[in-house]
Amino acid sequence: MDVVGISFEEQEAIFQVVAAILHLGNIEFSKGKEMDSSTPKDEKSRFHLQTAAELFMCDAKALEDSLCKRVIVTRDETIIKCLDPEAATLSRDALAKIVYTRLFDWLVDKINNSIGQDPDSKSLIGVLDIYGFESFKTNRFYIGPISSFKNQLVR
Repeated sequence: MDVVGISFEEQEAIFQVVAAILHLGNIEFSKGKEMDSSTPKDEKSRFHLQTAAELFMCDAKALEDSLCKRVIVTRDETIIKCLDPEAATLSRDALAKIVYTRLFDWLVDKINNSIGQDPDSKSLIGVLDIYGFESFKTNRFYIGPISSFKNQLVR
């Protein structure tokens, strides 16, 4: 990440977001006290919920409510509907996916900007991960003509 100009602070934030996503995935839900409601399953799930909230820099109760409840806003009122454990799990997964997607999109934009990619261009420079690439003596980004890159692969 240093090579493509991602600062130390940005790298820390990236790792923080990835860690939060991983902690989200460890939260399990069980039936709550009310009908069709859910709650974190056990202390382990509560620990992961609390840790994810700290990493996302948000209130743990607000995060729990966002996973276990759905808010429906109409013109006249706001309705809060409890979610069963299965729906809460889907809500958790949806949150993890959207955060990961936004992080990935940010990383792609950051890398394209760092290598001088014109945001209005019709073509892009991408990073290709080739199986076995890790067998090279030195792992690194290659920026240059594709013909030179192909020559390096043959070596």
